[in-house]
Amino acid sequence: MASARKIAKAAGVSIGTVSRVLNNKAGVSDDTRRRVMEVAQNLNYALPKRLPLSMTTVTHIGLLVKPFSETSILANPFYADVYHGVEQACSDYGIQLAFNVLDIADERLRKLPTLLSDERIGGLILIGALPRAVVEALGRASSAPYVLVDNWAPDLPGDSVMLDNVGGMSAVVEHLMAQGHRQILFVSGPEHPSIVERRRAYEEALTRQHLQLQVIETPDLGIRDGEVAADMLLENHRDATAVVCSNDMQAVGVMRRLVQEGIHIPEEMAVSGFDDVQMASFVQPALTTVHVDRAAFGRLAVELLLGRIHSPQRPPVRCTLGVQLVVRASTNYQRMSPVAGKVVAART
Repeated sequence: MASARKIAKAAGVSIGTVSRVLNNKAGVSDDTRRRVMEVAQNLNYALPKRLPLSMTTVTHIGLLVKPFSETSILANPFYADVYHGVEQACSDYGIQLAFNVLDIADERLRKLPTLLSDERIGGLILIGALPRAVVEALGRASSAPYVLVDNWAPDLPGDSVMLDNVGGMSAVVEHLMAQGHRQILFVSGPEHPSIVERRRAYEEALTRQHLQLQVIETPDLGIRDGEVAADMLLENHRDATAVVCSNDMQAVGVMRRLVQEGIHIPEEMAVSGFDDVQMASFVQPALTTVHVDRAAFGRLAVELLLGRIHSPQRPPVRCTLGVQLVVRASTNYQRMSPVAGKVVAART
């Protein structure tokens, strides 16, 4: 078996450089890293067992996101934290992260992202609810495996990472019903897979208790959408005593407009969100929501992608990240709350 010294001599580098490459450490150029790995493989060098082969050979990963909007990675605090999780995981593995905003119009990809022309890209992470046609176009344009983050379709070949949207939303509704609420309204949003799952959980929870479904549709998930939903609530759903929003940004918009109209929260209207972005704990009253470890969401995507590169023939995998209910003053609940087999303390 070849030694590090033989590899260094054959590759024309120092033993220290060989050590950094074989242990996937930073401080080595891409060309040198590639040359050392090729020499090591030609000499049948056994790579360290503590690192899977895929994690020592992948040097670049591409990250692709939707165009700029309130719900894009560039503006939305949820996706910004997911991006940081991806970035941290790549840093831990010594992988370079390339980033492109996709050019999409009418749910179609108008032109290919420039990073696809980089032959060093070993895999792609696609963040957010990209249209199916866009995902398919990217799959045709690149042979690199991909992972969908916060997006899923049962017949797409890529792996995906999703949240426990059903468990989280069920916990929110059950909490409100335990508070005595029976007229519970849901603020929906776009046909995003996560939002579809959250709406279904709301509908199933109320149907089990033979309660009336009340749904307000909004085109997006921003603060302005929440304000518009609050206007519709006050005009058409005055019997509602609780509002369940698809995400925290909508909930902040709902709360802001209700306060402007003199509605007291939670005495006259309870309000809840989903995601537990930083703003949720700072608004007044503090927002009851569902906590998501967004950085872990991003890290899990990197792990799943590296596993796919290592085992390209395995069946598609869907991973589900657990969530936790966080009860705050916007629903005025003050005791321990069981969520998906876990107990979390109420916070105000």
